[in-house]
Amino acid sequence: MTRKVRGFTLIELVLVLLIVSIISTYAIIRFPGDGINLSAQADQIVSDIRHTQSLAINRGQRYRINFNSDRYWISNIDNTTPYTHPASGTSTIMLDSGIALTTTHGFLVFDGEGTPYTNGIIPGTALAADAVVTLSESSESRTIRITAETGRVIKP
Repeated sequence: MTRKVRGFTLIELVLVLLIVSIISTYAIIRFPGDGINLSAQADQIVSDIRHTQSLAINRGQRYRINFNSDRYWISNIDNTTPYTHPASGTSTIMLDSGIALTTTHGFLVFDGEGTPYTNGIIPGTALAADAVVTLSESSESRTIRITAETGRVIKP
């Protein structure tokens, strides 16, 4: 009389472990990693540029967004009164570690109609060409464009 034994053989278990390890190794290699932080930071800056423009339109006065290599902030036209960011509760937004910001202009001013300017003087100098904000991390980068005539913010 023979007994039927149910279960997996050692060969079947080894094959399953081998397949799982190959799939997990491939997933780790393909995981985007730091690019997620870079994209999220670019999305936040796009939102904050639009917020600055919206402030200017809704309040009927000029607001500016100021850029530095590792931070940015929103302020009144002459940069004397910082605006407290509604999400963070602070006036300065620090970029994530390892992310650098470069721009064609150190700041952008939006008037009550949402038009972007390169200086705070009234009537001011309107953008002659699109303003560009670039975020970089390692070998990756994200570019944000602000159109000259309308102030439309584009993140391709």
